[in-house]
Amino acid sequence: MTQQIIESNELSELKDQFALMTTKLEKQKIINDELLKESMTTKLSHIERWYHFRFRIDIIAAPIISIVSFAQYMNEGFRYWGFSLLVLAIGLTDFLLNRKSYKILDISNLPNLSMTNASEKVVRHKQLHSMINKIFLLPMTILIVWTIAIACNYTWNLQIIALVVFMLVVSISFGIRQMKRNRKRLETVLHQIKLLNE
Repeated sequence: MTQQIIESNELSELKDQFALMTTKLEKQKIINDELLKESMTTKLSHIERWYHFRFRIDIIAAPIISIVSFAQYMNEGFRYWGFSLLVLAIGLTDFLLNRKSYKILDISNLPNLSMTNASEKVVRHKQLHSMINKIFLLPMTILIVWTIAIACNYTWNLQIIALVVFMLVVSISFGIRQMKRNRKRLETVLHQIKLLNE
């Protein structure tokens, strides 16, 4: 009888410990889930800011550059003012394609999606981004060469060429680095969504 009471007490104590451990684990999971969601929100907000920066360049900077360039070189012939039309065309096309890419990614809803749906959106986003890079390869090359030609006034001024090339390399390198960071952020977000859905 005494043995049964001792075993019953031990069993009751084990149940209490197990219940306490379960409660702690549930609280820990809630804390971990909240930390994951917070981390996802931070990473996605970086991507969102990058998109908004691109949108501002496309719909504000590109038209201003185009208008100023056109006004300045209007009487100089197409080899000068044609540049402003190319800048405007690239800015408009970039805005439309990046807006489509932004909508596909659906940043605000991405953390709430299932792993399958989130992965599908990220893959479609990557495919479109890859296509955008290919589309702009030729126009951007023409724009860079044209920029250098106008900066040198169609002469071989090596100092100006070196300066313009340096500025363009820095600008392009910055853009490529940002795209790589965004790609890593998206991969991390996908991994975090997977952890949340487990």
